Amino acid sequence: MCKLNVKIEAVDMKELSLSQANEIQFLYPSEPEWVSVSDETLIVLVKDYVSEPNCATIALCQLKRRDNPLTKPLARWLLQEEYADEWLKESAQDILDES
Repeated sequence: MCKLNVKIEAVDMKELSLSQANEIQFLYPSEPEWVSVSDETLIVLVKDYVSEPNCATIALCQLKRRDNPLTKPLARWLLQEEYADEWLKESAQDILDES
């Protein structure tokens, strides 16, 4: 049996020069205070669903709560995306069905 010893050190997000969207994806499942996340960042999270589908789902729901006018167009777009996962597509469909 082979053992692998790995030491993980705390990472300063500022040193990595990540965008807010990338930082949210990197730290997931830890979540930010979503009310402090800009609509622009939420849109980036939705559009970059491949990197972290769960963040995209949460971001889409946050946009819906804020009545952002891009919510429905993004939901329609996601339904046509081949690689969007089933949960993200289900959330997108729910948003469209509510109208």
